[in-house]
Amino acid sequence: MGSSQIEILSILSRLHFFSSFTTEEKQRIVSDDAHFRVYRPGEMLIRQGSGDQSLFIILTGTVNVKEGHGDTVLAVLRAGDILGEMALLTKMRRTANVIAREPVIALKLDKPRFDQLAPEIREKFKDKIIEKLVRRLDAANKELTRLSAAAKDSALDAAHAAATDKVRYFNEPAQTELLSGRELIRKIIANTASLPAMPEVMIKVQHLIKLPGTTPGQLAKIIETDPAIVAGILKVANSAYYGFRGKVTSIQHASALFGTRRLAELITAMSAGGMLGKAMDGYGLEAGDMWRHSIAVAVMASEMAASVSEDTLESAYMAGLLHDVGKIILNPYVQQRSLLFDQFFISNPGKSIQEAERHILGFDHAIIAGILCDNWNLPKSISFAIRHHHQPSRADDHQLSHIVHLADYYTGKAGMAVTGKAGGQMLDSSSHTVLAMEPDVLRSMAEKARQYVKSLTGRLLRA
Repeated sequence: MGSSQIEILSILSRLHFFSSFTTEEKQRIVSDDAHFRVYRPGEMLIRQGSGDQSLFIILTGTVNVKEGHGDTVLAVLRAGDILGEMALLTKMRRTANVIAREPVIALKLDKPRFDQLAPEIREKFKDKIIEKLVRRLDAANKELTRLSAAAKDSALDAAHAAATDKVRYFNEPAQTELLSGRELIRKIIANTASLPAMPEVMIKVQHLIKLPGTTPGQLAKIIETDPAIVAGILKVANSAYYGFRGKVTSIQHASALFGTRRLAELITAMSAGGMLGKAMDGYGLEAGDMWRHSIAVAVMASEMAASVSEDTLESAYMAGLLHDVGKIILNPYVQQRSLLFDQFFISNPGKSIQEAERHILGFDHAIIAGILCDNWNLPKSISFAIRHHHQPSRADDHQLSHIVHLADYYTGKAGMAVTGKAGGQMLDSSSHTVLAMEPDVLRSMAEKARQYVKSLTGRLLRA
């Protein structure tokens, strides 16, 4: 290692940014002199509007952040500060000019070089980038709160808008460290108290329908002491969707009309309302949005299974119902990173929520849903199908994975999607081949599921 590299390594070791990097990792970073640039006073590091994707870390000296052609300095960045990270991660164009105030030495990483770094080094860089974005968000929240209070007294709406733009460059101490990837999954699993429990009624129903010879009457006994569920079942039995002759006035009568499987599905759907029916601000979902979508997917998955294979019939409804349950767990983490998700969708219009999750969190809600199903001791085929329902081709010819995927996709196309700010779901065409089902047949099933959910609206959803 040359003298200049040793000097730069000494600088890196003094910076907080590299505190989590091992000595060997820092040596690997400084092994290529081409990473480091010297800038003279007045020289521009970043030009506003440029499509360059390089990340900069200031090692010595200071730089001014300016917007447009004006002389107003939005921020002064010093040794240890990072800049250009959003362009590196999202391909967005530069939003400001960055100019050296005095001689500056900076670590410059363009996208190809960054991608060539060892995975563990890249992960640490990403963690530090997330820390900075959290600081920006915290500063923005504080400033907007202050301006909002001032605006009430002096109508400072214009100043409020201007400060909102400037505040993205402020640097304040980090309030929290946002985890991602394996570390975040470990945190979620370790914090078992945060994992929702399966509703007791669902547990009883799932246990009972596994027993041979279970009758609708036996299922009815589970809910006889729950007036809300009984009332909901009776309302559905008397809805136009089913069109049963005569007035259905008792749960025993309704049970006989529905049959074991359909009654079990209705009870399961109702008991899931409290779990799936709540608003999810992180995903931009209102109360009931995910519940309705989940019911539609469950109903269509069940009908598909009946057409494809008896082996999947027992599990299809439950797999469809719970395919998005991971969002319940991830919602607070997504909400905490709302700035990152907003920026992702601005820079990547049309991308799906699971693509954003993988990009920002390092995994998607299907992974967490599979973990939750394992925690509930559901059949492995259900958790496996849920884990792979966005990319069923990775599950080879596992029918249930492809069933849930197509049910999710086609019910979304039928108007029962829950995309929030994201784009629609992507179709894995391998599912058509594996299941040998024509798109027209699937569209018909999806429309039938939509009508079914429409008949339930306001009847089964419980707060």
